[in-house]
Amino acid sequence: MYPRSGLRPTKSITRQAIFNILGDEVLDARVCDLFAGGGALGLEAMARGAREAVFVEMSPVVLRYLRENVAGVEGVKVIRGDVRRVVRRLAGSEFDIVFADPPYEQGLVAETLNLVVRYGLVKVDGWVVIEHGEGEEPVTPGGWMRVKQVRYGESRVTFFRRCK
Repeated sequence: MYPRSGLRPTKSITRQAIFNILGDEVLDARVCDLFAGGGALGLEAMARGAREAVFVEMSPVVLRYLRENVAGVEGVKVIRGDVRRVVRRLAGSEFDIVFADPPYEQGLVAETLNLVVRYGLVKVDGWVVIEHGEGEEPVTPGGWMRVKQVRYGESRVTFFRRCK
């Protein structure tokens, strides 16, 4: 599907569970899909009623597929770059939901969550949904609540919500 990319797409059962948990939170939401890959999470959000999606992807190979996948979808913006730099540029954007699926076992789970919090990417009552390996348990940031964690094989998905 994505030759020589190292891409690990979110499985459909995991994606379905994520959106079942989020429910109506997706309606009219502004979402950001970090480490977007082929864009499955952001596109699913758009299909479920989100009004805007920003996709961030660094790999030129994967970016080509992402752009093909989002072609013709209104309310979509694709940004090429390293998430660690792009998050700083998006500071204060206040998304309703931020999805993050960083490469496993590279220390990016904690770093990404900390950057999203530090640069104010999520509005009050907004969500961060982060997919990670079983050995990368994210720590709940101050002013946030860990709502749920689900397990799918070697993967975990942790849901955080920003408190008032």
